[in-house]
Amino acid sequence: MGRLSSIETLLRNALGDGLVNASPDLVYGASRVLFRFGRTETPETVWNELDSLLFNAVYARTDGSMMLDNRRVRSAELKEISDRLLSLAYRDREPEPALKDALFDLARAGSFAAMRELVGRYPLDEDERAFLMRVLEENGELE
Repeated sequence: MGRLSSIETLLRNALGDGLVNASPDLVYGASRVLFRFGRTETPETVWNELDSLLFNAVYARTDGSMMLDNRRVRSAELKEISDRLLSLAYRDREPEPALKDALFDLARAGSFAAMRELVGRYPLDEDERAFLMRVLEENGELE
């Protein structure tokens, strides 16, 4: 599955067909932001840009009510969706020290997707792995 298709599928599953259909530039906008991961922007900046992109799309689609499909979309939900989108930028990259450092930075900023990536693909010392697993488990973020 290509990146655009993965982005579109994730957004449709998280926010519904109505939003994606009404916001045709959303998928391409997210792809443009993700392209900057590890190139010109810090990972946390990219994460925040994705969050802002999603907020603006939902806000515009709902005329400011943030009500989609009879439910209010909360900022925490948008942050989680942004986190999952961001994971598309690094999940197929080879594990390398620079990416590991970037993932630790994201994990410290609260990225559960980065934590899952670290414990799933990187050699960690026992204490690091145990800590990340505990945080994921306590937050219901083990997949």
